[in-house]
Amino acid sequence: MKYSVTSIGGGVEILASKDFQAIPVKVATPGSGTVVKAGTPLNASGESTTGSGAIGVLLYDVDTAENPNGAAVVQGIINAKVAQSHSGVSYVDALYAALPGIIFRGNICVQGTGATGATGATGETGATGETGQG
Repeated sequence: MKYSVTSIGGGVEILASKDFQAIPVKVATPGSGTVVKAGTPLNASGESTTGSGAIGVLLYDVDTAENPNGAAVVQGIINAKVAQSHSGVSYVDALYAALPGIIFRGNICVQGTGATGATGATGETGATGETGQG
């Protein structure tokens, strides 16, 4: 079987842990362009959403013109800062409530940069005093 690989941008890692569950999803073509970026919350129709209709968060960039199939994370730990920055979608409280299987961490940092006082997205508390919202 022959296949080709098309690169649609640099790879971005939205996961904060290797343990996660994802489901297959057919990603809908957005209003402008054809690329839907990793970190974009999706509804059951594969469309971008920011609220209560979300079923998961897109794991990798998907070019709907080439192949609309993607994977939506439904359980695991996501680096919320990276996901929001890459996707351009601002996460809101309704999204956190719609996806109880996902922990959105906002206080992940590179070793040595320090995380004291960082804010997470799900209320987690860490050993260095991080706190979260919600």
